[in-house]
Amino acid sequence: MAGLTRRKLLCGLSLSAGVGVLSVAARESRLFASDSESAFTPIADEGGFDPAVNGFGFDNYSTPPVPPEPTDFVSESDVREALTAYWSDRFQNQMTIALGGGLESQIGPIAERLYTNANRLFGTKGYCYGMAAAAQWYFEEPAALPVDRDSASEIEHVNDPLEDQSSAPVRNDIERFHRSQFLNVDSWLERWALLRPEWIDYRSQARKLRATIDEFGSAGVTITGENVLRGHYVLLYDYDVTDSGVTFAVYDPNDGAEEYAETDEPPMIGVDTTSDEPLLEWYDGKYDRFLFNPQDRRIRAGARSDRAR
Repeated sequence: MAGLTRRKLLCGLSLSAGVGVLSVAARESRLFASDSESAFTPIADEGGFDPAVNGFGFDNYSTPPVPPEPTDFVSESDVREALTAYWSDRFQNQMTIALGGGLESQIGPIAERLYTNANRLFGTKGYCYGMAAAAQWYFEEPAALPVDRDSASEIEHVNDPLEDQSSAPVRNDIERFHRSQFLNVDSWLERWALLRPEWIDYRSQARKLRATIDEFGSAGVTITGENVLRGHYVLLYDYDVTDSGVTFAVYDPNDGAEEYAETDEPPMIGVDTTSDEPLLEWYDGKYDRFLFNPQDRRIRAGARSDRAR
């Protein structure tokens, strides 16, 4: 598939009045305006996230060569329900006026347009988001491990336990987390900053990432380049601060726990605080920007709760 440039995507979006309204909502959300404290309880374990222990014993099993599309996880009706719930809860009066009529009558065409462009708008391909979210959960709450293992690194296959072909609880967790990002409108809106990287305040990102790692042990970020179809999701779990910037150690779901056990040099990304520029030399030629979205923790909190239902 040909690379999707920022200009092509933005031109495509301008064709839909509904998507134009989403742009208004995006501006209202003001990605980086808030430095409010997290509403979540810090983890009790102060040992820190270690990819050799807390990363999965298998790598991202669907990328490459054929990563699933977002439409493999959600239907158009799912998108319609997500939009209806979001607008009814937060912007119903504004949206009804802006769309020039009843909100319900406009949801269908908007959902159809969004679904048609799902692979461009809804997030990452493959299962990196779901794997990172599940690894983070098992680290923060070891009792959440759905199989008889001491850590995620001992889970060597996505379908463990292989001796029980009737269930795949690890796969279920990963796919539930991965699906959750596609049905959260705030997640779509906030990731649009990746299309306009000049909007991203990397100094602010670095501060928030450090605070989140200090509090929870890890923080998830989306990394991408000019081709937004190749977005990827990783966990940052440690950092080093110098006079000129901050460097973060990366757990990349494309690498299994064993690879981290065999090296003292994990992937790294960072911020040059003197120029407010991102540092992604490790991914040179593939990714040139990243985004920390605090909304991801709220999305994952809902997905964690859904397992018990």
